[in-house]
Amino acid sequence: MKSKKERLSPQAERTKQHLKEAYIELINEKGYSHVSVTDIVHRAQYNRATFYLYYLDKFHLTEELLEEMFRQIKRTSTERYKKGADVLTSAMDADSFELIRFVYDNRSFFNLYLTEDTIPGLHGELPQAIFEMLDEGFTFEGIHNDHINSQQFKRYMAYGTSGLILEWAKTGYEKSPKEMTGTLIDIVRSFATAFRFN
Repeated sequence: MKSKKERLSPQAERTKQHLKEAYIELINEKGYSHVSVTDIVHRAQYNRATFYLYYLDKFHLTEELLEEMFRQIKRTSTERYKKGADVLTSAMDADSFELIRFVYDNRSFFNLYLTEDTIPGLHGELPQAIFEMLDEGFTFEGIHNDHINSQQFKRYMAYGTSGLILEWAKTGYEKSPKEMTGTLIDIVRSFATAFRFN
């Protein structure tokens, strides 16, 4: 098995991505507890030996998938901002929440939140990733709230954002990413005039 520090070839990265995509599809179709390694390799059109080149078992694949999505949720929420730059909420536009586009582009994964038999512990992952991103990365200038940068308030923001995203998923992503971004911008403007990426 490859160590985390060892860079994989593009082909190996593609293989791992195919395995993850097959795994997500299968959980959405038949539930987490009913998906086996055999199911995954058949869906991805690889053999078991290929699977075991990269993963010990289904649980190892699950762990890597969640870690990867956790990192990407945080990255897509911050990559457009320069460190130390102040951003007026009045200047925010449809491109201001990369996270919304990321969710839309990865609907299969986020639909796992709607599956009854889903990955154990999954429901805590999204709000936790958003909370860590807010807590580590952003300082807000509040309108009326002196506690806007407290961990409690940022956790409240994280769970609220997560809830909106999951409600969006439940509607089958009825609103466009641009419309969802507009909703989030309106919410941010209701309590903050500006923010800084730390």
